[in-house]
Amino acid sequence: MTATADHVARLQGLLDRFDAVRVAPTDAPYRWAHRHGSGGTHLVFSAIIHGNEVGPVEGLVRAMEDLASGRTSFSGTATFLLGNPEAARENVRFLEADLNRVFITDLDDDAHEVRRAKELMPLLDAADVYFDFHQTLKPARQPFYIFPWSEEGWLWVRALRGAAVWVTRNPGQAFSSGMMCADEYVRDRGRPGITLELGEKGWSEDAAANVHRCITEALAIADSDDPSALRAAAEAKPDVTFWMTSFRQRFTDPAMTLKDGIFNFEPVTAGDALSAPGTPSLSAPLTGAVLFPKYPPRHPDGRAKDPRPGEIYRVIEQLTEHPLELWG
Repeated sequence: MTATADHVARLQGLLDRFDAVRVAPTDAPYRWAHRHGSGGTHLVFSAIIHGNEVGPVEGLVRAMEDLASGRTSFSGTATFLLGNPEAARENVRFLEADLNRVFITDLDDDAHEVRRAKELMPLLDAADVYFDFHQTLKPARQPFYIFPWSEEGWLWVRALRGAAVWVTRNPGQAFSSGMMCADEYVRDRGRPGITLELGEKGWSEDAAANVHRCITEALAIADSDDPSALRAAAEAKPDVTFWMTSFRQRFTDPAMTLKDGIFNFEPVTAGDALSAPGTPSLSAPLTGAVLFPKYPPRHPDGRAKDPRPGEIYRVIEQLTEHPLELWG
């Protein structure tokens, strides 16, 4: 979607507010990083890793302002990152390559996003916990966490309750083969990397409020002198429900087309038709919910333009056993 004047002005206002309180980290020269404090637990928060997912930005900036003004206190270290403001100005997901797939240390490529990932890596290396705020391409019936199972990640998910559901997976399973997301990069270094999806891409007061609350509560938990503070905060909240991807429909034919109006977490029953009339048949192979439905640009004859996504949708199903029992 082309960036409108209103979009550009709203984004610039938030970038100006970011700059107004920004303290540049001394360990990495990245332009859109702000560092609060030093020592203690180090929490890292990021938004617009995908440029058109601007909804979380205001909540992140508000949390920075709260720390700068003293409305919120934190004796540890907090780093705030804006991943791809250049793409955000254009209101596109990325300029040359998907930033959230190229956190690979030895990748030899001069694309803007590959260079950006290398700028961000030193900041992520310092994280004790990393929170990455995203939005989905299409509307979602509800916010959701998505990252592999870990017990510490579960405690953070439950304590912050940014969503009531978590799409998880075996901790040994990558999100995309041969690629690496920012949260995976942090987990590969033995630290929790937590991704929260906050509804459809674009400006959203709900997303901003959720991000601000999650950051504020995360800082309070991490600031406690009680080593059991995280577990206590988690146990004070109801548990989330757990889902797992059970089916991925490969986008093998450019004529494949989903019918209109399929959202993330759209409930489906095995056998439900998912394809648009007159296009190759697509149906739900099991009962669950649709995740990441794709509606790519198309030629006049209806064929998807290349490069098309590797898959056109997933079906997830709710776990009947707790991941703690499945994976420890």
